[in-house]
Order: sequence, then C-alpha cells, then structure tokens
Amino acid sequence: MKQEYALFPGCVTSAREFSCELSTRAVFKALDMKLRDVEDFSCCMPACLVHSFDYVTGLALTSRNLCVADKLGLDILTICVSCYGNFMRAKHLLEEDRFLRKKVEELLVLTGRTYTGKAKIKHVVTTVYEDIGLRNLRKIVTKPLKEIKAAPFYGCHLIRPQTYVNFDDSEFPAKLDQLIAATGATSVYHKERAGCCIGCGAFLGGVSELASFRLATGILDSAKEAGADCIVVTCPYCLLELEMGELKIARETGKAYNLPVLHYMDLLGLSLGLNPKELGLDLHRVKATPLLEKIK
Repeated sequence: MKQEYALFPGCVTSAREFSCELSTRAVFKALDMKLRDVEDFSCCMPACLVHSFDYVTGLALTSRNLCVADKLGLDILTICVSCYGNFMRAKHLLEEDRFLRKKVEELLVLTGRTYTGKAKIKHVVTTVYEDIGLRNLRKIVTKPLKEIKAAPFYGCHLIRPQTYVNFDDSEFPAKLDQLIAATGATSVYHKERAGCCIGCGAFLGGVSELASFRLATGILDSAKEAGADCIVVTCPYCLLELEMGELKIARETGKAYNLPVLHYMDLLGLSLGLNPKELGLDLHRVKATPLLEKIK
C-alpha cells in the first residue's frame, strides 16, 4: 500500500537549501511513497519567535498547520528538524494543557480551523526508520556506499527535549548511525555528533563572532579527526550553518576542511543509485566532488 504524507518543506529549505527538497522528493519517489504539496501551509516558527510578544498567538499560528493536515487526513512530513520540533512541541502543549488549548482554539476558530490532533508529526529520518525500517532499507539499497565514512550530526530537535521528542536517546543517540550503516557507509563516532550548530553564524554570530567561530571549528574538527569523508545532517539549517562555517573558516584562517555536508536524504539517494544532480548536490556550497569520485 502506497503511503502518502503532507509535505512541509519549511522556510529554510524553500528559501536557502532547496537541494534538501530535491533529494527528499527524489528519494520518496524512488521508495514509492507519495508526497502531497499543500499550498495552505504557513511558517511553523511563530511559536518560537512570536511567543515573546504573545505566546498564545504564536502557538496558534503553528497549530493552524496541524489543523490543515487534520482536515486532509494526512500526517505532516518535515525535512527540517526545527520544524519537526516546533510541531511536536505544539502538539504536546495542546494535549497536555487544557487551558492553553482552549485559548488557542479560540484563535483557530477565527481562521475557520478546528484542531482534532489526528495528524501525526513525522520527519524524513523518523519516517525512513519507522515506516520503512532498517531491514527493508537494506534490501532496497542498490549501490552500497562501502567506500564512505560519514560523521553523523543529529541536530538538536530530532533528539531533544525528550519530553515531547522521543525518537532517540538525547545524549547517546544511535538511530542515525544505523540509518547511515543501512546505506552501506560506515558511521564514524565523533564527540560533537549530538552537539548544536545554532551558533555557527546565525544566533550566536550576532552576539559573539568568536563563540560562533569556535563552535563551527569544534564540529568540523571533530568530524575530520574521525576520518570522515562527509558530515551527514538531518536538517537544512544544520547543513546551511556547517557549510557557511566551513567557508568562513577557510576564508579567515586558510584552513580548508573540504568536508561535504549532506542531508541524510542525499546519502540515501546515492545508495539508491540516484543521480547526484537529481539530488541537488551540485547546489551545495561545499562541493561533494571528492565524495562522488570515491563512490565511483
């Protein structure tokens, strides 16, 4: 039975990291899993950004997307772990706090929406792990990436906080490692695998350039020292931050890592024998040419 999901690309993917959407669409097509485009979706971030002005309004704006999926009778599929975390947080609050839910529903009514809570929140990585499974994944891989050593970078909102995000252990995660191994690649352990990228140039960068620089350097050094051919992320924002951090370090210090940063969908797509250009790898800032040559 073909599965169908309501695709929620997210702002970063649509505006800055379109390659992640290309690879997701290509991989899900190859897996015979249908993605429905939903024009009525809006940004999920207001729950984080607007709450400092009006917490309830911010939560209502995020929850409205859940209502859209509810009406379609489909689960939401995100490419970005920040989107995944925002939706999981909103769903948790609406189900655990009746007073807050009442306030949110009063605002949703004004938009003609009703929250039922039927739609599940899925991320591309959780979907591959849970809906396809490791055993089935190994069977459908046609081009095992045996030559590749990949450094996993989980992304905060895929594993934290476990109050409402319970896909994996928050301190000692293992499922992305297993998914990497299913492609035939070797997942290498490195100390920053469960760290955070948020300071590499965005939030911390505006406060402390030194802190931003050190955080990016720490992640890249950790992966490089582990002998990785690439870093594998689960989030377009992590991809953006680590690529920009790598280029900034090279520009300011002359230190060239030459370490491609791939979304897991990129790695999975390569193991399915998909064309690198179809996956959008030619759009990456840090070119994956050495990695692709190694695969050949």
